[in-house]
Amino acid sequence: MKWVLAVFGRAGSPFIADEVDKYVKRLRGGVYPLEVVELKESKIDDRVQALAQEAALFDKKFPKSEYKRVILSEEGKLMDTVKLSDTLRDRFPGNIVFLIGSAYGIDENLKKTADLLLSLSPLTFTHDHARVFFAEQLYRVQMVMQNHPYHHR
Repeated sequence: MKWVLAVFGRAGSPFIADEVDKYVKRLRGGVYPLEVVELKESKIDDRVQALAQEAALFDKKFPKSEYKRVILSEEGKLMDTVKLSDTLRDRFPGNIVFLIGSAYGIDENLKKTADLLLSLSPLTFTHDHARVFFAEQLYRVQMVMQNHPYHHR
């Protein structure tokens, strides 16, 4: 069982990459090791075509038959950390891929394949901030699952 944080594009700075890597290292050897996969952003100028190209790449890399899909999207469900922990533990045994879209967003047809559409917040974040916030949340979720005191209830 593993968790994958898939993101379109590269981290915008070494600081962002280091912060995300901190949580990846903490989860190494855990129940759900976390891997970060940077997918190539489309260079097509047409937004619809770019999103379709990115969706095809994502589908090829993370087939629905092998991964449950949690897609981060502004219209997704809002959850607190404990609720997210319970949801992932109870509904998503096995491999999970969490997707942060590109600057264009996420293809609507790809969103329809999600097992869960999840919102980080009603606020808008840069893709880099979303990476850091969500990597930390995935670490925190696993600490909740393990009754570790990292998350103060």
